[in-house]
Amino acid sequence: MKKIRNALFILICFLFLSVSFCAFGEEIESEKSGLDVTFVMDYSGSMAANDPDRTAIGMVKAFIDTVYSADIRIGFVAYNDHILSSSAPVSVRTTEERESLKGLMDSVGYQGNTDIGLGLNYAYGLTGQETGRKRVVVLISDGETDLKGSSTGRTKESSDQDLKNVLNTFRSEDVAVYTVAFGRYEGNSQVLKEISGGTGGENYTVERPETLIEVLYGIFHDNMAYQIQEIANGIYGEGSQSLRLKLEDSYIDEMAILMISPQQVGDTTVFYGEQQIKPVNLTHYSVAKVWDVEKDIKEMTIQTSTARNQELKIYLISYRNLIPVLEIESSAARNQTFPYRIYFKDESGAVIADEAFYKNFTPKIEMYGEGQSEKGRKELEISIQNGILEGEIAIPRSGTYYIESRLDDVMESCVFDTVRIQVINTPPAGGLPGSIHYNPLTKEKQFVLDEYFTDSDGDSLSYELDQSSNDLAEVSLNQGILSIKPLRSGNESLILKISDGEAAASYTYSISVVPLWKAYWWVLVLAAAVLGAILWKILYKPKPELEVITEEKANNRFQGKMDGYFMSQPENEEEIPPLTFPLYKIRDNRVSIGDLMKNYPEASDSMGLDRIYLIADENRKMILYHSSDSVIMLGSSILCKNLRYSVCFGDIISITSPDGAYDLEIHYISMIQ
Repeated sequence: MKKIRNALFILICFLFLSVSFCAFGEEIESEKSGLDVTFVMDYSGSMAANDPDRTAIGMVKAFIDTVYSADIRIGFVAYNDHILSSSAPVSVRTTEERESLKGLMDSVGYQGNTDIGLGLNYAYGLTGQETGRKRVVVLISDGETDLKGSSTGRTKESSDQDLKNVLNTFRSEDVAVYTVAFGRYEGNSQVLKEISGGTGGENYTVERPETLIEVLYGIFHDNMAYQIQEIANGIYGEGSQSLRLKLEDSYIDEMAILMISPQQVGDTTVFYGEQQIKPVNLTHYSVAKVWDVEKDIKEMTIQTSTARNQELKIYLISYRNLIPVLEIESSAARNQTFPYRIYFKDESGAVIADEAFYKNFTPKIEMYGEGQSEKGRKELEISIQNGILEGEIAIPRSGTYYIESRLDDVMESCVFDTVRIQVINTPPAGGLPGSIHYNPLTKEKQFVLDEYFTDSDGDSLSYELDQSSNDLAEVSLNQGILSIKPLRSGNESLILKISDGEAAASYTYSISVVPLWKAYWWVLVLAAAVLGAILWKILYKPKPELEVITEEKANNRFQGKMDGYFMSQPENEEEIPPLTFPLYKIRDNRVSIGDLMKNYPEASDSMGLDRIYLIADENRKMILYHSSDSVIMLGSSILCKNLRYSVCFGDIISITSPDGAYDLEIHYISMIQ
């Protein structure tokens, strides 16, 4: 029985490779691979003895009715020493399609001779060669070609030659042929083993119908989202049986109720929500399909009639058609943490984010480096986060790594393609400041190298002084601190080796020690500037303000006249009459009031009129500038010494001697020249 359990329906796991999709990369999904399976069935008279209950035909028909219909096509060849009935692989999505294919199987009975070469050769012609579809052939026979008494004119030798040729073709096109012997098998099993072994298939023997279900338990789990649950297994009395089944699985796309009995399966109804489903009756097999699965319906009821002492086995077969995705980067930097995620998508492409759903899975992710042995494998952690399976890793060394992942639950085992990850090491970067100037008097400079060099991968750096003559400067390196003490002028280079633990980079640092006179030229310039300033201070005598004003106004000439009146003078002196000074007659642009009062020297000296100057200005104005001790007023304003004051036509200048003896009033007026 153990051999039987590893029997025929290993091939069916290959049939369902089209339903389990594994993807990897930055959300890269595997494309859907369609599957064509062709059953090649021996309908010769010898099969009538080996399979009197037509178990083989019933088994294939049960398979057609229970199989998940997504992108799978089933073909059929019935042969003896002729081709009795056949169909190229066709869709079995609808009830009509399934019934049509099963009708071909029932249209003929076991009779005549056996020509295996003919059957397989004809099947090859039906399989087709569409790109992207996987092809599988299932041969059900007693394993012996027997053409004695055949009217076809073919011989065993010609049949064997056809068999040899077609097996070579299957092998070259990667088409696996599985062979199955049914019933009370007494034929030549070695022939069937050679046929399957030559194409990478397997050979099995199956005696009882329920062997199908027992094999599916162990086979489909590893190849597709497919679960078989035994609902009932017993001997029932005559009457009506009602079985209530709780539905707990999520994201189911299709369900089938399979009933197996040595006797005729009785009238059965499956109640699912508002649906009342009548099964397809296959005598000893009965199948009810639930096409439209609703997530909210959590219960199903099966009502069936049984005869007295009827043996009955009932199975629930559930299918899930989600797309598993492994999302992971294909390249990364050393020590860079990068995430990896495993999740499912539905047919619309929407991500399934459901913590309760993912709790049913056992993920396994292993990483190993190129060239590492099995012992070098490391299992990576992954847990449910944000409603999906997530993890992260940082790889400390560069190189090529491989990630192998799988995801298991009671319905499927998804093995993802191996992911190749290239981990890149980035060399250290940085440099010492180039703006530092050295001279023989420069103090020792110290550089903490970690402040100048960094590693983008986050590695700790080590340093080595590779080259330095120590002729120009004393150079040393201690615990990552570079010290430089200049000795003499000149140029020299030192080389540092900087390592991040994997790669080392060479860095050249140029030291230029300039002579003292070049280093401190600015001191000489500053000293010369200070000396020059001192000499200028000593030797330079600025022009008097009066001379400056006179030069500024050199192009101006006096206008109008001044009338002078002594408002008071000493009593013992002769009274000075009113005076008139025609300014326009003066050729120079500057005159002192003392020059105008030459005829009155005593008054001029007493009032300091020689130190009161008038300078011609623009627009017929004058500038008054004085250094005398007299009180001078312009209008009501007192005029200070050594300051410029503007005098306009109509202005009155009052001058009072320091002792108050003289008081002179001058009127500046225009005149017609």
